[in-house]
Amino acid sequence: MRLAVKKDKDQVVDILMSAFIDVLIPNSINFVVKNDGRRTERLKSLMEFQFDIAFDLGYIFISDDSTGCIIFINKWKLNLRRIILEIKLLFNVIGIENVFQVLKREKIIKSYHPKGEFIHLWLMGVKPEAQGTGIGSKLLQETLNFYKGKLIYLETTTTENLKFYKKNGFNIFHNTFELDYPLYFLNYV
Repeated sequence: MRLAVKKDKDQVVDILMSAFIDVLIPNSINFVVKNDGRRTERLKSLMEFQFDIAFDLGYIFISDDSTGCIIFINKWKLNLRRIILEIKLLFNVIGIENVFQVLKREKIIKSYHPKGEFIHLWLMGVKPEAQGTGIGSKLLQETLNFYKGKLIYLETTTTENLKFYKKNGFNIFHNTFELDYPLYFLNYV
């Protein structure tokens, strides 16, 4: 595993795009990405946004074979660059008409954030041709070692992801069905 640098942006976006482009079930990504004829373009903008935010506020790790990546946010903080990126996200991904439902989602998620300091496992993706080969598990375990002793938090929407994270030592501490899909909150210490 290695830490991503700025020039890895296209590679990380490509990994995430390939991992999520064909996932059409109700989940967090599809909740945020406006569903219209520009889904691919909007999804790419979302992945670019996530890279940019994580590059400023956390770390992005890439698997040794460059087929998987994982994004962590070390500390959420507001700054001018983040505000600009979020405005771009609004127009390029969410759409004005969906902003209130996305804000409601963010409020729900934030209400279950752990109290005190934590590391947010924000997004993980493995290219479809490498899924099921252990790349994701290896990458996750290496990053958990990187953050050894820190509280790691994440939310997920699918039972497949839930099984994966539980298998890798995460515990469910809450779930909710307040949105159009289930939302599971997990932690790891």
